[in-house]
Amino acid sequence: MSLAAVRRAVWDGSIPCRIDLDPSECRSLEGIDPYFITIPRISYLPIIIPKVYRFFEPHLKDTARAQQNSAWFEFENVPLKWHWPVGVLFDQTTGRDPSHLRHSRIADEDDDVKLPWSLSLRFQNFPTKHLMRLDLPNACHDAWKNTVKEADHVRNGNPNTFMSLSRGDSASLWEAICTHDFEIFWGINEKLLNPPSGPIKFIPCRIYIPSSTRVIQAPCPPYITSSDRDPQTLGLFLHNQLPQLFPSRRSPMIARPVVHGAIVPWTAPVLELAQAAVHADGFLHITIAMVQ
Repeated sequence: MSLAAVRRAVWDGSIPCRIDLDPSECRSLEGIDPYFITIPRISYLPIIIPKVYRFFEPHLKDTARAQQNSAWFEFENVPLKWHWPVGVLFDQTTGRDPSHLRHSRIADEDDDVKLPWSLSLRFQNFPTKHLMRLDLPNACHDAWKNTVKEADHVRNGNPNTFMSLSRGDSASLWEAICTHDFEIFWGINEKLLNPPSGPIKFIPCRIYIPSSTRVIQAPCPPYITSSDRDPQTLGLFLHNQLPQLFPSRRSPMIARPVVHGAIVPWTAPVLELAQAAVHADGFLHITIAMVQ
């Protein structure tokens, strides 16, 4: 499969979701119907808030207090970080080996994780210890932009490649995420992954620890050593970062790496993986699934 085809497959990845208004927010004692939506894995929860809010607004108990900028989502009583990509949220909170998730058996009670992904929409009791507030209209865009600059800095030692984008390209990059436009996004993002200044120094990676809010942000060198140019593999990188979960250099024994909801081969070169499966914020996000 070509690089372009892999990027398209990653871009088209999505998660069917069921969103319920928390009973404490609803003015009807009988509750209301849920809102169903399919969200791109590379997207962010604040992008869908306007649609979800319009659906539930007639049923809100207190519209004066329940505003879009006070909305937050939770899954099984866990507040969801709105500045993380949706796909990362799903993989991290469900924490299950994707090979055991049967999309065609939604109603199977033996499945710990069933689709659609069931989320609750809330406004009251904002969990300030766990989430930043969406106080500003552009809060999600600003958080994404800061992360892109951070990723650019990791790749090149400075954020100059991103900062040198025209104002139009920078705006179009975010708009392409909001409208889910593959061609426009990758037409611009290609400039960031292949900077004119030369080969990248490090690959920006984030590793999410199972059953924890801990995230390891680790720059990954594209090669094992600068002299022999042997590609850095995902397995070796994870072994060096998390030897307690990945004690072997040869194969995953306790846990397996997941990127965009798929188990990734142990021998995958990290540089090639990042070129194909980087998220819209410039990072390669790696969640961990424990071996069943």
